[in-house]
Amino acid sequence: MLKVLFADDEPLMLEGLRFLVDWEKLDFEVCGEALDGEDALQLIHSTRPDLVITDVRMPVIDGLGLIGKFHESDFQPKFIIISGYADFGYAKEALGYGVSNYLTKPLDEKELTEALQTVAEQIHAERKLASRREMLSAFMQAETVSRLLMRQNTAEEVRDALKALDIHPGSRICCVLAQGDSPDNSYLRSQVYSRNVKEMFRNLTVYPFMAGSHKIGYLLVSPQEGPALEPRLLASWVNEVRTQYNGEVLFSASLEHHGTEFLNAAYHEALAAELCRHDLNSREIGFFQKQDKDQMAMLPAGLKKSLLQSVTEGQFDLLSSQLSDIIKIFSADTTSSAWIDAFLSSIKAELLREIDARGGDSAIWAAKWFPPRVTACSLPLLERQTEEDLHEVAEWFASADNNQEDLLVTAAMDYARAHYQEKLKLQDIAKQLHVNAAYLGQRIRKSYGISFNDFLHEYRIEEAKKLLRRTDMCISDISGRVGYSDADLFAAKFKELNGVSPSVYKKG
Repeated sequence: MLKVLFADDEPLMLEGLRFLVDWEKLDFEVCGEALDGEDALQLIHSTRPDLVITDVRMPVIDGLGLIGKFHESDFQPKFIIISGYADFGYAKEALGYGVSNYLTKPLDEKELTEALQTVAEQIHAERKLASRREMLSAFMQAETVSRLLMRQNTAEEVRDALKALDIHPGSRICCVLAQGDSPDNSYLRSQVYSRNVKEMFRNLTVYPFMAGSHKIGYLLVSPQEGPALEPRLLASWVNEVRTQYNGEVLFSASLEHHGTEFLNAAYHEALAAELCRHDLNSREIGFFQKQDKDQMAMLPAGLKKSLLQSVTEGQFDLLSSQLSDIIKIFSADTTSSAWIDAFLSSIKAELLREIDARGGDSAIWAAKWFPPRVTACSLPLLERQTEEDLHEVAEWFASADNNQEDLLVTAAMDYARAHYQEKLKLQDIAKQLHVNAAYLGQRIRKSYGISFNDFLHEYRIEEAKKLLRRTDMCISDISGRVGYSDADLFAAKFKELNGVSPSVYKKG
């Protein structure tokens, strides 16, 4: 239920507000009442309402002054202005602060009800969007960490990623892999432990990442002067993390390293510790031992990258020869089939992420590729089965519906809708998402059938139409409100998209 707070210097008005509408039916509960702006300010800070209904003229701090104090703050409730004066100058100034509505006294039940319904819809839509943005942000951060650990970035991307993650040359780092049923998507959110949370974990930051089917990775980072990432601390931290999992899960950890150049080494140590476990029923952490290095296969990274590209591009003949080369390299190294299976599984895990990114259902492929069965020990059988699996998924990539919107496009358009009032360019969004602007533009055109600029114009004009219908703002003010610094350009685009000028549209 949403919380609403009243602010008015007339006690009768406050009483009238309480009984004018059925607040519970409208999904609101009254959390406070104030007779002046100063009391309202304190109540807003203490109760944190979703909506504030305030009179324009109040002692100490008037309604507009109250709204102004929250205009640039971290906490921004919705506001509805009420006044005994039909003064559209106040309305104009209030709308400049983003006020949801302006109502005049005496209040009309129907008008107030409609305003409350509109505000409630806005709040729920914004919460949904914020949750979606948070999830997308967490997904993108997890992808950044994964690519960083697996050396899949350019030098510039590595610099940007390390800066974004606040990892420095002197940072303590450790990689932990968890094999088992995954928790819900909340695990993707990074965890920052402060001194107030738990003394043992002070200044520890944990970045989750996707490491494959039924496998989650965690990059633990501590500053040089922070806690040492030694077995005792890792064991305590793992006990905390286990509570996020419903079933049994196996944890494997790398050694502690100092410096960003050891990120890839930490990941491979955690992988080796996982593969070299002898007791798969033990709840103890599988720590990497230095002697495990002799068992670590030299992964042919170049061939792996080429094989993934061949599969996603549907190059059937090429992927068969590349798979054969990989098997030969492993065989010459006298690597066990279990190690080869683990390496091929890591390729399939990356393909699962690409299937998700293209709008497919990775769970179907994961069920085919990772059934609850013992891995085949015969190398020829393993190669034949893998080739069949890769051919099948290559056919899917070749015929996938390219018009389906993917996560990258969704993130870009969410950003555009949130920042359309600003001077916005495709390059700005591409920089936020750490992708090439031309590539992002191509993805948007493929998904929407129009360019990014055309989408932005259409969205801005639709927002302008709402303001023209609902407010008495002048055309030039609306132009600036929806992101146009040039009112003539706004008028031209409006007429181009609607067939009439903004002034004619406003008259109805």
